Amino acid sequence: MPNVNYVREEVVQARKIWQLIDDCVAGEQQIKSKTQDYLPMPVAESDTDQMLSRYASYLKRAMFYNVTARTLDGLVGQVFSKDQAIDLPENIDRYVDNIDGAGTSLEQQSKLALQTVLAKGHGGLLADFPNNQGFVSLAQIESNLIRPRILNIDPEDIINWRMQTVGGESLLSLLVIEEEKIVEDDGFEFDKEYRWRVFRLIDGENGYQVEVTLWRAPGEDFETTDDFYIEEGPSIMTDYSGSPLQRIPFEFMGSTNNEPVIDKAPMLDLANMNIAHYRNSADYEESLFLVGQPTLVISGLTQDWADKNINGKVILGSRSAITLPKDGRAEMLQPHPNVMPKEGMEHKEQQMKAVGAKLIEPNFSKVTATEVLMEAASESSILTSTANNVSAAYRKVLMHMGMFISETSLDEINFSLNTDYTVTSMTAQDRQQLVAEWQGGLITWDEARETLRITGVVTEDNEAARTKVETIDANLI
Repeated sequence: MPNVNYVREEVVQARKIWQLIDDCVAGEQQIKSKTQDYLPMPVAESDTDQMLSRYASYLKRAMFYNVTARTLDGLVGQVFSKDQAIDLPENIDRYVDNIDGAGTSLEQQSKLALQTVLAKGHGGLLADFPNNQGFVSLAQIESNLIRPRILNIDPEDIINWRMQTVGGESLLSLLVIEEEKIVEDDGFEFDKEYRWRVFRLIDGENGYQVEVTLWRAPGEDFETTDDFYIEEGPSIMTDYSGSPLQRIPFEFMGSTNNEPVIDKAPMLDLANMNIAHYRNSADYEESLFLVGQPTLVISGLTQDWADKNINGKVILGSRSAITLPKDGRAEMLQPHPNVMPKEGMEHKEQQMKAVGAKLIEPNFSKVTATEVLMEAASESSILTSTANNVSAAYRKVLMHMGMFISETSLDEINFSLNTDYTVTSMTAQDRQQLVAEWQGGLITWDEARETLRITGVVTEDNEAARTKVETIDANLI
């Protein structure tokens, strides 16, 4: 039997990176639960009770400053600070408030998809539909007895794929998605098992078609056995008319492009520095604990003299005085703490700020004015690139979704995430100058209005605003 749970080597390696990023995004509790994975023992000795006790305190005092999650939230917030541009045909628009069949809206799902790709550089969208065995009636669709959906697939679950050239076009010919299925549920407690959903592009009698099977393992020891078997299927995916689909309705998403190749995770550098900062924090807090408290040192004092003159006790405090014998001396001993870990923390904080900014700013160096202009025209930020890639993937998968209901073309689909990250509006002087340029004939009304819109001064669509202005003018006449 085939090894259906085979995971591509690049996915195996990427999963380690994705786990690091997930842990950083989850925050301090998750990071500390991994103990020595992220914070090694300060002394390389055997795990004695004393060492374990010291390590527990060392771990507890460490601080994880979650720059990774804050930066990721900020980047996603930049994109969704303005509305998406959405214009969909009626057969798809009816589902925008519940795109996955589980109550998630298109906006919510696209936000999660963008967050995933921004963090890990990889992801996927799947258009799914129940096996309809032919034509789907309008009554079934309108009653939601049968409906299409779009699923956001985590990169960890996309474990295998193949590409095939068909008619000069490179198409996805194999896709394996790892799932978890609830197999026992008493209403409170439940158990899950792995399943593998396999999509294949096969050559049928009337051309290529998509075959779907759901595989399972015989038991919990599936990793050491090849006795996998098909639990559901095979079935052929069909469109609204009952005709077989000619391509797998799945779209890859990436931070660089939407090819199957796994792009570098944009958050990796920031997550690595976040962990390094966490380790510096542990060393710094340990240093503060060991030498941060002042210690009283008294010289020239004997026990006999102390018993006779100060009742054998030394009392500290502003209202108490210490009587010392001749040539006696008292001072507070406070060694200087190790400042190197603190300097390391501050240095990494600056680096993390720089890395976070680079995810937004275009990546070009200032050399000559001509080179800057050329590079500025051709290069874009990772944030913009990722937003555009997610938008492109959604346009295609929305078309796949529409084909389950009625004839749908890509030209009918308009879905674009915001890529204008302007955070400051125009000043009153800027707006006055803009109006003067419009009145002087240097720019058109559309250009002036669009400038006001993209800088956040106005929010209404330009055509809607034009209609209202024309209506007001007509009423005045």
